[in-house]
Amino acid sequence: MAKNPQASGAPRAASDKPDHGIGLLLKSLHHSLRQSVDVALRQEGVEMSFAHFAALFGLHTEPGITGAQLARRAMVSAQTMNSVLRRLEREGLIERRPHPESRRADSWSLTEQGSEQLARGRTVGDAVFARMLAALSAAEVASLQSYLRRCIAALESAAGTERTEGARAPTQRRRHKQRVAGESSRRRPA
Repeated sequence: MAKNPQASGAPRAASDKPDHGIGLLLKSLHHSLRQSVDVALRQEGVEMSFAHFAALFGLHTEPGITGAQLARRAMVSAQTMNSVLRRLEREGLIERRPHPESRRADSWSLTEQGSEQLARGRTVGDAVFARMLAALSAAEVASLQSYLRRCIAALESAAGTERTEGARAPTQRRRHKQRVAGESSRRRPA
């Protein structure tokens, strides 16, 4: 009897085409990873969530980053990241300074206590990542990383093109509206 893919938590593909299910699989993996890290942190008595861990790790790798940049990297809303940053600041794990390039933004960095908390979290996170990748060989892990990087690069390249085309779209729409408005005013009886 065939194994039910839903029983393992894998989402059902949106169609018979394999590429349609990839987005769902990535979302499912992300959700499972977050959940596994949250559970493992609680079990080890590390009092932080995946979002707090992601913020601390982001500040470790990019000290002085703004909250908005950190939110984008952690894939959460700016409001969510703001809440996370305020809690971490209250707990003395991070500190805020004026951003050198923007009067409206803050620059965030880890405190010594924050670095210690991150180290505890990384130990737990590393165990979860090791468990996740245990089913893959070293070559498969390297291939997976390469495939994911190429997918990201393709989307970022396309996003740059869309932004450029999107910047022109309002002008084209405005011209169309003006043309339509001009035609309709000419058609109106006097």
